[in-house]
Amino acid sequence: MINIPTWLAFALTSPFFWGITHVLDSYCVDEVFDHPWIGAITSGLCTFLALPFLAFGLFFVPTVPMTLGVVSLCVLSGFVFMAGQIAYFYALSFSESGIVAAYWNLIPLLLLVISYLFFDEHLTQYQYLGCALLILSSVGFCLLDGNAESRWQAFWLMLFGVFCMSVYFLIQKKVFAFSPVYQVFLVSSFSIASAGLIPLLSPRHFKVFRQNWERIRPAFGFLLTIEIANLIALGTSQYAVSYGYPSLVSAVEGTIPAYAFLISMILYAVFRKFGEEEAHHHLLTKLLLVGVMAFGVWLVS
Repeated sequence: MINIPTWLAFALTSPFFWGITHVLDSYCVDEVFDHPWIGAITSGLCTFLALPFLAFGLFFVPTVPMTLGVVSLCVLSGFVFMAGQIAYFYALSFSESGIVAAYWNLIPLLLLVISYLFFDEHLTQYQYLGCALLILSSVGFCLLDGNAESRWQAFWLMLFGVFCMSVYFLIQKKVFAFSPVYQVFLVSSFSIASAGLIPLLSPRHFKVFRQNWERIRPAFGFLLTIEIANLIALGTSQYAVSYGYPSLVSAVEGTIPAYAFLISMILYAVFRKFGEEEAHHHLLTKLLLVGVMAFGVWLVS
């Protein structure tokens, strides 16, 4: 019987669920939402519906009192996370899900740059090599994007999303030193959901959402399924980091684009509704670039 380390079991689970989330989010941006930012609202609503059930988990895990400072950091991380998600939804409107997913692998690179600029951490020769591989493979994915007019828009949007997620991870790393992972996960998820509903405070955005509701309502169960997959991915990723080494977790999660490409290709072949026809274009090249990215993430981390 194969004995899989706990961190690896969690780290292998999260890319699969994130791959599903990316592909189905892309479908919703194209077919359900009138505007990409509506994805933030539906994500917030679905998260609020899921949170009461997730809260039952507090009866089975150790808990500690959370200080106002820790709660404030969790709230801040949730708002930063949602800002990155909005950029992600817009990027999906310009490019295929697998390519958008690949850009998330720039997070370790940006974390390294932030550490160098603000915390005086110096780079090793292996980290320099990892940076070069991540930059080259990201440009490679951008060039593989068949839509020449919008591919750079998707790239810059995801670069902003990567910045937001890097800040999110830095805050989470700080908070994990004071509170258990599951508590942080719940408070952060509550903050993420709250941030997603902020556009409804604008009368103009509320009117647009209400008009779009006729198409959203029949698909709400589908959207709830996507958000549950997203929460599973987020939770298993946080547990992987808490049990193992962030560098190895990052390398394993660097395979998310491969999952996204394969899931998209299979869904399109079976249903002709979900997934993307272009997913199989240059598939071997895309998978090779995913491998280069995963290796680059490991070197950087």
